[in-house]
Amino acid sequence: MIRKTKVSVKICVGTACFVQGGADLLLYQDFLDPVVLANCDIEGVSCIGGCKDDTLKTRPPYIQIDDKIYGEMTQDKMCALLSEVVHA
Repeated sequence: MIRKTKVSVKICVGTACFVQGGADLLLYQDFLDPVVLANCDIEGVSCIGGCKDDTLKTRPPYIQIDDKIYGEMTQDKMCALLSEVVHA
């Protein structure tokens, strides 16, 4: 089953995130499944505040899926998370 609304995805491209792998995440069109890609609204943003959030126990790069922030993001993790959210 696929969600009825598009998933909002923000990729942090602030300095810390960008140099620690966020730049690779911006190539999402090259590694995301076309069905997942069609059901997501993805944008790069200057900062999502992950580095300043003491409750997060992760490091950059960060992405935000809907209202939740995820750290230590890789292309593989992003694929798995978005697939799970889109098909939930």
